[in-house]
Order: sequence, then structure tokens, then C-alpha cells
Amino acid sequence: MGLKESLAKLSMINIKRGEVLFKEGVPSNGAMFFLFEGQLDIYKQIEGKHIKLRSILPGEFFGEMAIINNSPRAASIVVVSESAKLGIINRTTFGQMSQESPEFLFLLLKKVIERLYETDGKIRAIKRKQDEDTMIAKVLPTPASGLTSSGSGEQNGSSGDPFSDNATPIGE
Repeated sequence: MGLKESLAKLSMINIKRGEVLFKEGVPSNGAMFFLFEGQLDIYKQIEGKHIKLRSILPGEFFGEMAIINNSPRAASIVVVSESAKLGIINRTTFGQMSQESPEFLFLLLKKVIERLYETDGKIRAIKRKQDEDTMIAKVLPTPASGLTSSGSGEQNGSSGDPFSDNATPIGE
């Protein structure tokens, strides 16, 4: 059986824009996913800020660390398209797909290695930018009190924040 046939047998879920599939640091349920339709964004919390690492597009696998070692989720996943259709791959399904379709394991391994390189580069770039900002802040004089704007556009506590403690992850 080929990869397409294996994917066609997956249990499916549909989720809507703004919904969180899972949050970084939350114990996993041992499932990974395949995105059939829609777009998802991956966020990682770095020094207290949620930083977008990349987007997941149709045809991609993700969440594979939950299958391999049942570790907590390494990042948060949020739906950014109108909706998303995902296939759920639990350990049993993963084992079946691995035996039925050797190309599945090759593609998964290839994608994981590509992501490691890509994510490492992005994290290094973010850290460099933060270090540069810190150095600039040390060199520039601080503005006199009263000259800062209180209308900075921050939306703390916004009800649309997918990372708030009130947001319920869909995939866990």
C-alpha cells in the first residue's frame, strides 16, 4: 500500500481560524498530524514572547515528536486559514504506515532534518536581533518620562489571543 492510500484512511478533524491545535509545553496525546487543507502557524515562546517560526501548508506532517518520545509539545500550532482539515496519526497508525509505506518514513525523516536546520537558523537570527536591540538600547539615551506614548497599540488580555490561559487547545 502506498502513502496516498495510508493517508486516505486517517481519522480527520476540521478546525477553524484562530483555534489552537496544541500549546507549547503541554503534554502530548501521542499523536502527530498531516495537513490536508488550510494553513497553520507554528509559534515558539522565546524570552516571554510568542515568535512565529513558520507556516505549515497542505501536504506536511507535524507533531512527530509526540509519536517518537511522547514529549511535551515543542511549539504552539494555530489555524490561520478560514479552516483546516487534518489527519490524525496515533502510534498504531504510525506503525502501520511505516510498514505499509517505506516512503512515509523517508519523507518524514527528510522533513524533520530540514526543519531542524530551518528552525535552528531562525532561532539564531531572532537571538541575534534581540542581542542587537539590547546593545542599541544600552547606547541610546532613554526618553524623558512623560514623553512616551500610552497608546502603543498593545492588546494585552485581548479575547482573541490564542495563547491566553482561556484558549482551549483542540488537539490535546
